[in-house]
Amino acid sequence: KKSDENTFVVNWSQRKGIRTLYHHTVGILGFGEIGTELARRLQNFDGNVLYNKRSRLPLAAEEQLRVRYAELDELLAESDFVCSLLPFSPETEKSIGSSFVSRMKPGSCLVHSGASGVLDEQELAEALSSGKLYGLATDGFEWEPIRPDSPLLEVAHQPFANILLTPHSAVADIDLS
Repeated sequence: KKSDENTFVVNWSQRKGIRTLYHHTVGILGFGEIGTELARRLQNFDGNVLYNKRSRLPLAAEEQLRVRYAELDELLAESDFVCSLLPFSPETEKSIGSSFVSRMKPGSCLVHSGASGVLDEQELAEALSSGKLYGLATDGFEWEPIRPDSPLLEVAHQPFANILLTPHSAVADIDLS
């Protein structure tokens, strides 16, 4: 069998169900500095980028960043990948759970790089296990660091679980000697 770019670059492990960002819609919640930088990096994937924040950007900024403002329900319904960069507040506490996922496009993935306390881990674990949520990548949890009894850890141990859990830190000073 001949090798081609789609096999050796994108899916060299020949796993089933691999998805890429190319030609897909990414929705960004919490469009501050990090959301802006993410939008710039998504420009080369030839997809659509939706964003949601408290105040809409000027049209010139939307055009430059190649993004389109969307209300939350529209963003969730249209996005193949939803990227949450939400800060923690009383309004956002555990706001990403079953109600949030039920409004997402079927088969979509959630990436959360926002604050801890925004996710409802039990409800997301159930959504992953039931197939309502295709995948989850997060570095923010209900509690930092992630608790050993987190339901997300149980899901992560399931064969072929489409979940990525990483610590929410850019640097650590650890003496391993």
